Amino acid sequence: MNIQHVDLFGMPVTDQQRALDFYTQKLGFEVRVDMPHFEMEGIRWIELTPPGAATAIVLSTWEGDKTLGTIVLVTTDIEADYAELRVKGLDLPPLDRQPWGVSVLITDPDGNHILLQQNTEMGE
Repeated sequence: MNIQHVDLFGMPVTDQQRALDFYTQKLGFEVRVDMPHFEMEGIRWIELTPPGAATAIVLSTWEGDKTLGTIVLVTTDIEADYAELRVKGLDLPPLDRQPWGVSVLITDPDGNHILLQQNTEMGE
């Protein structure tokens, strides 16, 4: 496997602004991304990190969104990892190709979601 690190962890919240204020003003997290969600009107994509950290939390208010795994893992070779996971017996959906990268949603035995992705530099 070519997994490098945990990139994102989805944090379910009921009010994105209230959660953003708490994490930034009370816990000192920094805003890595704050923009409109690319598919969901009225929802923001907010990534927060402790200062200097590589792993971010995403403040998510939506339920049932299959594009956001509970944990997002970054790989350097999604094609090879996808093939390896299939050989290991995982029943996977087709790779999802988006402007930000390529991903596949993995579901563990308890139904937890893991999004394995290879990021693309925007503009490539």
